[in-house]
Amino acid sequence: MEVTKDMVRKAMQALGTGGHEISYQQVYDALDLTSESQKATVRTRISDMRRHGEATHVRPGVFTYNAKHRRAEGRNYVVMWRYVRASKPGWTLKDCCMLTRVSYTHVMRYIGWLESEGFVERVGRDANRAYLYRATGKADASPETPYPPVRETDPFQRERVAAATITRLMLCADPYAPKTAQTIVESCRVLLARFEKGGADSVTKNENREHTTEEVC
Repeated sequence: MEVTKDMVRKAMQALGTGGHEISYQQVYDALDLTSESQKATVRTRISDMRRHGEATHVRPGVFTYNAKHRRAEGRNYVVMWRYVRASKPGWTLKDCCMLTRVSYTHVMRYIGWLESEGFVERVGRDANRAYLYRATGKADASPETPYPPVRETDPFQRERVAAATITRLMLCADPYAPKTAQTIVESCRVLLARFEKGGADSVTKNENREHTTEEVC
């Protein structure tokens, strides 16, 4: 099984709910990883998240998840959009990156999406063969920041959080403590409500009906 960054992120988000500290071992257990190569990939993914500010190092092997980092991406779109509308024709992705202080990867993805939507267009290449861009009339007429479509919310987010909570409490808390036991029971109820007697299938069907109704409306 390939351990993707999105898998590690979801585990970190679930385990780190409420600012709880997260250890490598908790992520291994949440993803049911046993091979050393998979564990090494997890450490690499978390290290990358740490460099970008999405994870905060607490002590060796222990981190917290920085939910504010995800919200900061929205502010980046505003900054990049202002640059696009204010710049004279003939700017490059590197120019945008340098003047907005947004990572090249984010600039490349956002400008690529803007181009596909008709907000910017290419007008040639510079001496280094980098593409030159300019804002279109559509951009001039759109002062509000256009945002790329957000990926659909994870329909199993509550269940992931519940499962991660059970794992964290069993590993790090006293199972005999009344509060711990109560939280574990409540988390188990969340999982039972979803999966007992075909719960997952029925919920999925209901979600599909809701989507269909919205489309018709």
